Amino acid sequence: MLMTFEDAMGRILLDLSDEAIRRLDHLKQRRNLPRAELLREAIEQYLDRQNQDVVQRAQGLWGEGVEDGLEYERKLREEW
Repeated sequence: MLMTFEDAMGRILLDLSDEAIRRLDHLKQRRNLPRAELLREAIEQYLDRQNQDVVQRAQGLWGEGVEDGLEYERKLREEW
């Protein structure tokens, strides 16, 4: 079997509370997927969300109401 770089996986030991394991097992039954697959999916989603948070924080004060950069520059220059 040919294994590509993307297929290579490492192992990690993870301690979870009994409650988390119970909930994971419930989800495992509902979705008919192994625990490992559910955990991989959850970790990928978490990492993606962390990357999105970094980008949003980098936008600083602009936030949701992004103003055109050129228009903002013109307003600033009018103050000179």
